[in-house]
Amino acid sequence: MLTRPIFRWLIVVTLVVAFVGGLFAISPPHTQAQVGTWTVKVFNNKDLVAPPIWTGLSSSPISYTWGSGAPVINVGGVMTPTGAAVDNFSVEFAASVLFTAGTYRFTVQVDDGARLYIDGFLLINAWTAGGGLRTVQADYAFPADGTHNIVVQMFDQVGDATIIASWAIAVGPLPTPTTFVGTPWTAQFYSNADFTGSPVYTASYPASGLNLQWGEGSPGAGVPANDFSARITRTVNVPSEMPEGTYRFYAGADDAFRFTVDTTVIFNYINGNTGGQTFTADVYLAPGPHNLIVEYREFSVTAAMFLTWTPGYGQNPVLNPDKTTGSPITPGGTPGAGTPGAGTPGGTPAQTGVIATVNVNVLNVRSGPSSTASIITTINKGTSYPVIGRSADSAWAQITVSGQPGWAMAQYLTFSGDFNTVPVVGGTAPPPPPTVASGKGLTLGNLRIRSAPFSYTPQVGLVPWGTELPVLGKDYGRTWYQINYNGTVGWVYAPWVRLIEGTFDALPYTDGSQPPFDPPPPTSGVIAQAYGNVRIRSGPGLQFPKVARVVWGMQVQVLGRSTNRLWYKVKYGDIVGWSFANWYQLVQGDINSVPVTDQ
Repeated sequence: MLTRPIFRWLIVVTLVVAFVGGLFAISPPHTQAQVGTWTVKVFNNKDLVAPPIWTGLSSSPISYTWGSGAPVINVGGVMTPTGAAVDNFSVEFAASVLFTAGTYRFTVQVDDGARLYIDGFLLINAWTAGGGLRTVQADYAFPADGTHNIVVQMFDQVGDATIIASWAIAVGPLPTPTTFVGTPWTAQFYSNADFTGSPVYTASYPASGLNLQWGEGSPGAGVPANDFSARITRTVNVPSEMPEGTYRFYAGADDAFRFTVDTTVIFNYINGNTGGQTFTADVYLAPGPHNLIVEYREFSVTAAMFLTWTPGYGQNPVLNPDKTTGSPITPGGTPGAGTPGAGTPGGTPAQTGVIATVNVNVLNVRSGPSSTASIITTINKGTSYPVIGRSADSAWAQITVSGQPGWAMAQYLTFSGDFNTVPVVGGTAPPPPPTVASGKGLTLGNLRIRSAPFSYTPQVGLVPWGTELPVLGKDYGRTWYQINYNGTVGWVYAPWVRLIEGTFDALPYTDGSQPPFDPPPPTSGVIAQAYGNVRIRSGPGLQFPKVARVVWGMQVQVLGRSTNRLWYKVKYGDIVGWSFANWYQLVQGDINSVPVTDQ
């Protein structure tokens, strides 16, 4: 018979053996993500502009703290120099990664800027400099086991450089950073619609968007119910109140308004009733203070002013574009990034690695690769977007704006990467070339022949110096000639061709512009001169398709004006349509003599 102490020791020994045996009997934990080999490209510029200065393969995790030195990459356990400079460089890591189903938390630590793509979807966008070392996180849900393309891009502008990227199964909500707060609005009201004299009333509005609904009443003491104006201002500080990045602004008014950021006019509808429309524009806010200025004019009946932006940083409470309100938000990324914690995104556009940056003040984004396609939004100078496709003639780039695809004219974009490698996903065929030459030119150098009148389109031939060749026409921008060189029809840069037969003005527009010839100027009625290359549309609004274009300096006859006073009904040669009034200056007649109509 065992004594009680011996029995107790047997129990302890049995439990220990069972526990140790269990450690070796349990299978190893299932790996949630298996990474193969990273393809690494290092560029001697901060914009990933090809060609790379170094390319290699690395099986090591993305974990590099280069400090003030040049980037070196772990290749087979050896830190390998890449030849890049200590500043002003960029690096791209790309790999196919096997994920099991689940929601993952992606974490990027970077100095200066970084982006992370999953199958072409921009999940993390911290592509800004000046913020020092920072950590950005976002969650992404994989509904099933499978392999996915992961791309991590970083750049260093100056000073220390770091890039560390990792992911793991998400546990709990994303960490909550410090909430950004904002300063209130200050409003000054005038007892006239022209901002003249001294303010008669001053008010303050919360640090949010503006949703001012005065109806048919007065905003305050001394302000009339009609024929008044207001200047409403607020200063926001980046990054102490709002993180650096691109914000989408939404604005509308009854009756008229103008919105300015610092000295840049974003919306200018100060001279007429906007008819309750909501306008949108993307604005990049760099580090530092920024003045938001709303100028409002009320003429009669109902008075209202609306302004907000997304993401709603610097707003408490957040004013949504649909005029509902929500709780203050905290930065899980940067403006323009994928929504953290949103799970599986609503689409997976093809990854190209090419980024487009707007190089004009305002650029339309359309529903298709055509100037007659409907405008879905506008984007502003300096803002950047992933390129997911191009048209067949490379005249249009398909980009992702706020998670939605759209088309923008490629000539108004600067590309980081090779645009010609982007897959063709749509487009219209170029117009057929004319069969009869309108002039003859002499080349003043060895010229590339391109497929379209843009320098980034494919080269289809080469014309030697001193060649005489037929000139078929010119492009709408008046910088390219369409030529026929030994049966090859294409476009050459006009400054390197001297016309020896025919005249420049006699050349038709052969790039699809309408009309193909500039019509003679009008001589009767109310006449206006264009101060820009202006579209003519079929109706008085941006939603109507384009039917023609007026070249800078050309004159049109004004047949009428819209009820909101924003559009002129014009006659340009044989074409009658609507054109935006702000781009014209009257040179003959009285605008009040033309009828007010929307027909």
